[in-house]
Amino acid sequence: MPATGEGHRDWDKPNSKMTNANVADIVGMGKDHVMTVKYKGGREESARDAADRGGVVCAGEQAELKPGAPVFINAERRADGTLAAPRVNVGMNGQVPPM
Repeated sequence: MPATGEGHRDWDKPNSKMTNANVADIVGMGKDHVMTVKYKGGREESARDAADRGGVVCAGEQAELKPGAPVFINAERRADGTLAAPRVNVGMNGQVPPM
């Protein structure tokens, strides 16, 4: 799934950042990995434990959206007052969005 809103910027908590990018490379180093991501105007590298999927975003099924599931919804109000969201991020396997 291509990155949307590409870039590396401050996020919602002190000392936190968000990077929207595409994975460019993953290099194995023992039990750890270094993941390189590229976005317009830059690139970032981060060390990851082999079991850490980080904040992987991929297309899912509507059935994954169920009561009690942690979600992150970025919605906008339409002219008629209703809300519309182009996507809903659902946390899975212990992840709570935004990942």
